[in-house]
Amino acid sequence: MTSPSADPAGRRAAVAAAILVPVAACAVTLALLTAYVSSGEAGTPPARITITRARVVQPLPGRDTVAYFDLRNSGGADAALVSVEAPLLGSPTMLARDVESDGAGRMEKLPELKVPAGGEVRMSPSVGDVMVEDPPPLRLGERVDFVLRFRDGGELRAVAVVVRAGG
Repeated sequence: MTSPSADPAGRRAAVAAAILVPVAACAVTLALLTAYVSSGEAGTPPARITITRARVVQPLPGRDTVAYFDLRNSGGADAALVSVEAPLLGSPTMLARDVESDGAGRMEKLPELKVPAGGEVRMSPSVGDVMVEDPPPLRLGERVDFVLRFRDGGELRAVAVVVRAGG
């Protein structure tokens, strides 16, 4: 009976396997890294959103109102705000903006509000706002919690202060 180490064919197969497995693993890893770098996302820091000047306009009785947020993105990737909720208000909300066509103003629903990498968005009627339908009465200075959700799955919480219209 011969030992496996004495069999030249078996020894060559073992050496080949010992070499080919790591080489194949390196080739697959290199291919995946190349694809990742080619996608343009390698080394790009994610979006980093901060919220300032969160405010909600005091609603008139029986009327809808709006909330505004200033959003700053200090990250390297664009962000997209896709929805906003005001859980304690129990009111539906919608991203919207005012547009003018044929001399008449109207509200347009926004599917998302983009916040560019390294930039900021100051919400306003023409840029975008959060429509709050059928809100309860709110007192000036009262604080209202909001949850802002982004396309990438991230969410931020903000506390908006109730302000007068035009304030």
